[in-house]
Amino acid sequence: MAALHGRWATPVSVITALVGEVVQAPVRGLRRIVAGEQNQVYDVTLERAESLIVRISHGGSGSHEREAWVLGQCAARGIRAPRVHALRSVEVGSELRSIIVMEKLPGERLCDTNLDELDARRVLAEVGTWLTEFHSTPVAGLGYLDGSGVGTLGTMDDWVQGLTSGAPVFEAAGRSVGLTVEMIRGWLCEIDASIRAAPPPATLIHNDLHAEHVLVHDGQFSGVIDFGEVAVEPALNDFAKWDFLNGDRFPVEWLRAGYGDPSLFEPATDRVYHALWLANGLWRMRWYYETGFQVGVESARDRLLSRPRR
Repeated sequence: MAALHGRWATPVSVITALVGEVVQAPVRGLRRIVAGEQNQVYDVTLERAESLIVRISHGGSGSHEREAWVLGQCAARGIRAPRVHALRSVEVGSELRSIIVMEKLPGERLCDTNLDELDARRVLAEVGTWLTEFHSTPVAGLGYLDGSGVGTLGTMDDWVQGLTSGAPVFEAAGRSVGLTVEMIRGWLCEIDASIRAAPPPATLIHNDLHAEHVLVHDGQFSGVIDFGEVAVEPALNDFAKWDFLNGDRFPVEWLRAGYGDPSLFEPATDRVYHALWLANGLWRMRWYYETGFQVGVESARDRLLSRPRR
């Protein structure tokens, strides 16, 4: 993570000038946050104003545009999430960078807390309720959203194809940590067959929901952050991703307890849920393989070889 963020550099003068223009307040300090794999991030302290978060993308404005759209929807619906102050494109040297300036929510990441089990269950139930509201936001299409809330894919077949395409890269990632080609191919076939046999309904999903993106303030759920991956996909995918990444410490059952549609977790959905769980693991293993983070590849492999929880 440090090496990745070390390759990103934006002059402090560019950041302070932009923030000062947006909020009309002098910048008192910047603290870099080395977290996440998509943005250069700063916690910005202001004089006579609330602190802000600044996220800088070096890979284009697409993720920021969909993030700004969905955060606007959250603001309109009273869903707990940061409010956007500005989205700008700034030229730095020969590179055009996207910069989004947003509210800083109070609290610390759930993964950094020491909540006892009772409090953790309560917070996760609130996150489940939050998901109910978030999933009800109207959207169109499938896949990653554009800047107007429309998915870039047309059909569930397109989405499944995108989910399972690139078998040679999945196989190479698996082989690098001792998994057989036959095992990888079997998982990919199961994902494809499960979703095509019973295509799940698609909703707006966070698509990157895990304990690093849930904030807790004074023991209370204060909101969710980091919406750059939002997409129109099966609602179950938010639960499958949470389970794969955080299920050992924060069981997905605690998240499900607050969700407003228990039919989502009926036995008939088990096969699709397992397929989505596998898909999240394979893509995570592939991502770390392609970015050269071997420990991450091994961790994803170990989790894939365990059993998903429902």
